[in-house]
Amino acid sequence: MKYGKSHISKLAEDSKKDSLNKELINSIVEMIKTKNIDIDEIGDISKVTLRQNITTDKNGELQTKTNFAVQISPLWEKGPQWPLIEPGPAIQLQNTKAKSRAPKGWETAIIIPDIQIGYYRKSLEDTALEPIHDEKAIAVALEVIRELDPKQVIMVGDNLDFAEFGKFATAPAFKQMVQAAIDRATMLCAQVRNAAPHASIIWIQGNHEKRLPFYIQNNAEASFGLTRGKVDGELRDNWPIHALQNLLHMERFGVTYVPGYPANKYYVNSNLMVVHGDKVVSNNSTTKKYLDDSRISVIYGHIHRNEIAYRTRETEDGPRTIMAASPGCLCRIDGAVPSTKSGADEFGIPVLMGAENWQQGLGVVQYQPNGVGDEWFNYEPMWIYQGRGMFRGKEYFAPEDK
Repeated sequence: MKYGKSHISKLAEDSKKDSLNKELINSIVEMIKTKNIDIDEIGDISKVTLRQNITTDKNGELQTKTNFAVQISPLWEKGPQWPLIEPGPAIQLQNTKAKSRAPKGWETAIIIPDIQIGYYRKSLEDTALEPIHDEKAIAVALEVIRELDPKQVIMVGDNLDFAEFGKFATAPAFKQMVQAAIDRATMLCAQVRNAAPHASIIWIQGNHEKRLPFYIQNNAEASFGLTRGKVDGELRDNWPIHALQNLLHMERFGVTYVPGYPANKYYVNSNLMVVHGDKVVSNNSTTKKYLDDSRISVIYGHIHRNEIAYRTRETEDGPRTIMAASPGCLCRIDGAVPSTKSGADEFGIPVLMGAENWQQGLGVVQYQPNGVGDEWFNYEPMWIYQGRGMFRGKEYFAPEDK
């Protein structure tokens, strides 16, 4: 006989009429109790075997004894009682594409980081000048500018090194290099204008450019701020004689100079500003300092490293994400640029350390100008190494003779 768990109740009812069924139910219940089996865990009573043995007692009377063998199966043998996870439905998609569109009202800005234009001599007898800026990296940057034809070229500052105007003692190899640096920086203004004939060119003053007016103020204060003389009562609206705007012919090349380091800044739109910066933290965490202090996104220079990080804050309008990024530098990264790690021999000739923890590169920003859309922007870093770089699937090389 086969019995399911539901049969137990029926057998119990029938046991009132049938003594055999009564005995069977009592045996099953007794076995369940003895084995500590939870009746709710019983799936089926699949087999019940009855055996009757006839014996005689001590008086010779015939006695009949019935033995039951019960085979049960657990409830889990049938599988779970809840719905099973099944494969998803068969889906046949139509050939559709995500919506995309050519950007309307968007403009491009290229961010040029610290170039540190300057020179030194490899020996006291050598008349050839060795640059501390990287001509190959500059050539790659100019080619990117020419290719992208940006609306703005923003130079974050420290484009001139001005080692001789610094507060530290200058090695002899760096002496009398200011004029050569001024000439090269003037050429840079002409090169950027040639590569981007229609762009606004912004030059943000960094701490190295500030060395020049600071040096004059502290060592020749009487000449600080001197301008050309007025002619026929004209207004004196020109820059001081020793200002970079005059020395580099910035007006001729349409370069806008933003003085006032470290307070100066330039806004690409209401959500993004560019500064030279005055924060330096090791272990690639300078971005954290800017994210801690800023409430809008910021691109900065000064540290000569490629860094980027994001932070999302709660505002009354919902979550707001801002970015902080450094595009790196366009100077040499082998120790030629004077720094706190620089060394020199007994003749003051620089001893190159081999590598600073700096990276060359630039940044490209697609942005909505003020008054267009939500003034959103997108930042893309471009890494430059040994005179070559890759951007948007195109490789850029510096000329071999650079």
